[in-house]
Amino acid sequence: MIFQDRTQAGRKLAQELKSLGLIDPLVLALPRGGVPVGRAVSNVLACALDVIPLMKIPIPWSPEASYGVVAMDGTPALNMPLVHRLELSERELEVATSLVRHEAERREQLYRQGKPYPELENRSVILVDDGLASGYSMLAAVNFVKKRRPRAVIVAAPIASDSAVRMLAADRDVAAIVTLVNDAEPFFSLAAYYKEFKTLTDGDVLRELV
Repeated sequence: MIFQDRTQAGRKLAQELKSLGLIDPLVLALPRGGVPVGRAVSNVLACALDVIPLMKIPIPWSPEASYGVVAMDGTPALNMPLVHRLELSERELEVATSLVRHEAERREQLYRQGKPYPELENRSVILVDDGLASGYSMLAAVNFVKKRRPRAVIVAAPIASDSAVRMLAADRDVAAIVTLVNDAEPFFSLAAYYKEFKTLTDGDVLRELV
């Protein structure tokens, strides 16, 4: 399945989510790419949209690669097998996590303009991204949300690797995982599944959140 753009993918995803009969749903999108998908989902489901700013934690000597993700409140998701192979110390982990957390906090302030975070207790929280490769960004979002006692946590993405789905399905707090295409490769070209796949800016995110 090839999608025209993130908005079309979100509409198709929403049709699958409608069948779950979710109670008091709220869409939380992962910036940047997940936001237009989340906007389309929230429009179809007639529910609110908000965001969870996340930042990848780069490998010090190879900053384009990462070994984990942290949310704006410091909630992490670490690829522990990779952390052990990299032989990173606890101090190195703390420093790296603190640095990227500051950027996640900056983005949260930019995107949400200081608004109180929505109450998640007893709500059906739908976590949306435009694709799941390793799955660690989504895992960080799951860890962030489940501390806030939701009724249910639903993971939703148009495309996902089989390995990401297996990892997220192992978390008992994830009530459902909704995808439209599963890719057997743990790392794949997300852009190959979209005819239009532009690089999004903070301005694009802000326009979707209006």
